Amino acid sequence: MLVSFNKTTRYFFLALIAMSVTACGFHLRGQVAIPQALKTITLTSDAKSNTFNTSLRIALSRAGVTVIDPKDAGDDVLELKVNAITTSDTVLARNSSNDITQIERRMSTSYFIRQEDGKSLYGPRTVSTSKTLSNQNSEESTKAAYNKSKEEDMSEELANQLIYDLGYAPLK
Repeated sequence: MLVSFNKTTRYFFLALIAMSVTACGFHLRGQVAIPQALKTITLTSDAKSNTFNTSLRIALSRAGVTVIDPKDAGDDVLELKVNAITTSDTVLARNSSNDITQIERRMSTSYFIRQEDGKSLYGPRTVSTSKTLSNQNSEESTKAAYNKSKEEDMSEELANQLIYDLGYAPLK
């Protein structure tokens, strides 16, 4: 059965959907304006994740931030210091054999902005992301490949969270 809507009904339906999405708290997040003091920085990352470090450098570049070598930095250039990434898993589901089938993986890191003398200007701040991982009872190679791809996604999300949070740094 094909239902035909007139123009008024379509507009009403679209408005209803728009109000429903707004009412649930959904907001589009655009690019945040990074403070001018953070437009040129040095980066020190203890994340121990090449995927995260690459994602962070890409996100910084997209946000208009230039990362320079510490030996080329002047006294007015600030440092973004990222600490080690921590992960934790929470079991969400098990099958009838009591094997884990689904977990929630949480990935987080803390960071701060500091001056050349090491004094912190902003932070430490913590950013985190989580993702539900299924297929945990599949063959080990399949599970490992699946988890690796999800962790790459999470690294990118974590880097974007960090950039978004930097936009609120009270620096001029």
